[in-house]
Amino acid sequence: MRSDDNTWFVRSLHWFFDKCAVFVCFCPWTCMILTTILTIALSLFIPFTPMKNDISDFTPFGARSRIEQETYRNFFESHGMPKVIYAFVTSKNSDNMLGLPQLNDTVKVLDKISSDFYLNTKHGSKNFEEYCSGFCLLNEPVRHFRSGMIISGTHGNDFNHLDLGYPITTVLGTKLYMDPNFFGVKVETGRGILAVSEKSDTKQVANNIREVSLVVLQFRAELGDEVKDVDLRNYERSIVDYFEKDFTSDHVNVCILTDSYITEEIVRAGLTLLPFLVIGFSIMAIFSSVTFSLSAKYLGQMHIHKITLAIMACVCPFMACGATLGAMFLAGFRFGSILCVTPFLVLAIGVDDAYLMVNAWQRITSERRKVKSLLSVQDELVHRMKEMFIEIGPSITITTITNVLAFGIGATTPAAEIQLFSIGNALAVLTDFIFTITMYGALMAAIGKYEINSERTCRCLEENHVETTENKEEKPSILVTKVCSLLTNKWISSLVLGILAVYWYICIVGALNIKSELSPDKLFLKDSNIVKIFEERKNHITPFYSACWILVENPGDLSDPLQRAKLESMMRAFESLPSSNGRYSTKFWLRDYEDFLKQSEDIDLPEDEEEDESAIEFSINGSQAVTPGQIIGEGNELQQFLEWPEFSFWKGFIQFNETKNNFILTKFLATTAFHGTELIEWSKRAKLLNEWRRVADQFSSLNVSIYEEDAKFLDLIETMAPVASQSALWTFISMFVVAALFISHPPTLFVATFSILSTSLGVFGIMSWWGADLEPIMMSATVMSIGFSVDIPSHVSYHFFQTAKVTNDLRERLELTIRSVGFPIFEASLSTSLCVISLFFVDLNMAQIFAKCMLLVVVIGMIHGMLVMPVIFSLLDTMPKKFGIGGKIRK
Repeated sequence: MRSDDNTWFVRSLHWFFDKCAVFVCFCPWTCMILTTILTIALSLFIPFTPMKNDISDFTPFGARSRIEQETYRNFFESHGMPKVIYAFVTSKNSDNMLGLPQLNDTVKVLDKISSDFYLNTKHGSKNFEEYCSGFCLLNEPVRHFRSGMIISGTHGNDFNHLDLGYPITTVLGTKLYMDPNFFGVKVETGRGILAVSEKSDTKQVANNIREVSLVVLQFRAELGDEVKDVDLRNYERSIVDYFEKDFTSDHVNVCILTDSYITEEIVRAGLTLLPFLVIGFSIMAIFSSVTFSLSAKYLGQMHIHKITLAIMACVCPFMACGATLGAMFLAGFRFGSILCVTPFLVLAIGVDDAYLMVNAWQRITSERRKVKSLLSVQDELVHRMKEMFIEIGPSITITTITNVLAFGIGATTPAAEIQLFSIGNALAVLTDFIFTITMYGALMAAIGKYEINSERTCRCLEENHVETTENKEEKPSILVTKVCSLLTNKWISSLVLGILAVYWYICIVGALNIKSELSPDKLFLKDSNIVKIFEERKNHITPFYSACWILVENPGDLSDPLQRAKLESMMRAFESLPSSNGRYSTKFWLRDYEDFLKQSEDIDLPEDEEEDESAIEFSINGSQAVTPGQIIGEGNELQQFLEWPEFSFWKGFIQFNETKNNFILTKFLATTAFHGTELIEWSKRAKLLNEWRRVADQFSSLNVSIYEEDAKFLDLIETMAPVASQSALWTFISMFVVAALFISHPPTLFVATFSILSTSLGVFGIMSWWGADLEPIMMSATVMSIGFSVDIPSHVSYHFFQTAKVTNDLRERLELTIRSVGFPIFEASLSTSLCVISLFFVDLNMAQIFAKCMLLVVVIGMIHGMLVMPVIFSLLDTMPKKFGIGGKIRK
């Protein structure tokens, strides 16, 4: 056989693996010992590297939300980083929190968090009441509403200064905005009891509130560098632990939400995968031991070290993962919980390579045993190892290159978490390829030497065994011949092509109908309180009160009526959007400031002209609108405004420079809210966010920006489809180029490429029918699937291409191909399926998405490799030679 029968790349690989065979045969134990020492040394970094997760790592780097988040943080930079703790309070015995026992316990929760938990700072331990600065009074409406309930029960509902209403409650003349705290509200409108979003009129009926499903307490503060991150985590953890373990109430349930708690729950979700690694490894080790033993027993090559090879086939990928992850952490990479999936993926690839190597070794050994006079032990070992490596080397190389390229393209995705996942997997696959040669190849050389020595000690018995083995080999040969005869039958081929057409139709429809959707709760275990909080938010908050924070960094000179008119115009633009809740949901300090100035002018009125009510009056929509003709007070009116009890809560919304005689406003924020039942879909929320941004962009002179807490996810939705399509396209092109490096025959290359495309499309389309949405985890799994889909088609097509050196008959070529790779492919497919099935028992969406994708890749790939590809080869064989698969390769 001439050296130019293959592509230049394959010839280069043959030379490389020839040298590898000599090397591992020369010093097998040195290779194994050095590989083991390196693995142990690097793996030691893993247990000492804490998992770190930031939920914003799924956000694209160039996303507008990153800029908006930085603007939001800079708004508070004079006070420190903004932090918030949420308490979600629901009724234990009913869906209604509008009862005095429920409200009493809610106030107890408020007092507990405010007073009884202490945060370590440079200036000593402080509770929330002590370290809070700007937003300390956010929860006071709940306390006053409870007081109003008590007064109402004592004095009746005819009290002049009491109106337990929504959105504005009046208690003893004090106006309270209830919409930031009360959710799932039903009110009396005069037309009956309706949910708030169904209100069509703006007039509030007195004492209209009838039902409250959820009360949210917000503890917002700005923390400077006097607080260490570890102290903040411990503080938040103490609050979470108390309400999860120690808090008792007969009336309410409480769930706490903090940034650190979200991170801890993501880590906990990732750690749940680790026990299943043991289960998956055990399943594959047992399966490998059984199949290796049966195969070796059948060929008369069984000995105890076949079990060693079977177990090490599963250990070697784990060693590669340990060395890779350890090296990554040593180099400064973050230990994200998504990397817990990596061992499962590498295990599937590594075991596949080991099966091919052992199968090739046993077939070569059977052939060499028929030789009358063998070489010396070392020469015989080198000869067999060379044949084995040269036969399977290109196959395991093509799968390694394609998987590394697939994950490498995934690493270009503009999201930190997907980049981390892709880089980790690419490096682990590459390391496994190296370990397959240096560790597993060296182990096979050591065991192979033992086998050859055994053959020489009982050569006489072996001669009798050869005849027996030849008789045994006839049975599978007959079976393979019958299978190939069926696959080349024109009626069977027509049936397969018909089923393939239906399959493509179903998959294309599924792929076209997949939605770009997002649900962050899928990152958590289903028993997590985070999932409960997301569910409460979905049911009671998002459809009725989706808050928009509006940051104005250049408010201008407020003594200028035109400037004030521009600010008012900006707010009205937001309030005019179709889904706006209206003026009552707007928190805009300038409107209250106008009211304050008006009242200041009326304070000097004669006593007999004064109103009975001492409180400041508000319209049903919140506050009086700014009248451009009014003159903003001069001097220290702004300072007096912020010190007035009615308006002290505005301190958190305003930033100013304090001079000797005046406060100079530098920037401020306002909020308004929106509603819509469609907002439970994150894609619809992304559209609403873009509407807010378009309004903000209309007032560029004010330097307006938007802040939405979930914008980091919403920005990902619009980028997922184009990024996934682009990644899939480049990955597929890369797979084609790599396949062309190994296969120079265009028809064979076409069949391999078609099978890769068909398998990838099948995974994507069926996942859509299976209920998957296009989200970050699905994007990662898609890229992985394209890389994995190359494995089986590449093995089949490469070996089929090589059979042209032996025969030009199609049926014989199919038989030789199936005998070479059929059993290893079946073995690897079944073992991988058994391994990933264990992931279905993990109550984690991330694990199940990868399990489904891997299972589909394996099943669909095996069907294509063993059924579809032979049928297409048969179809091409009927075409003219220049288009067909015929043409015997030169000898």
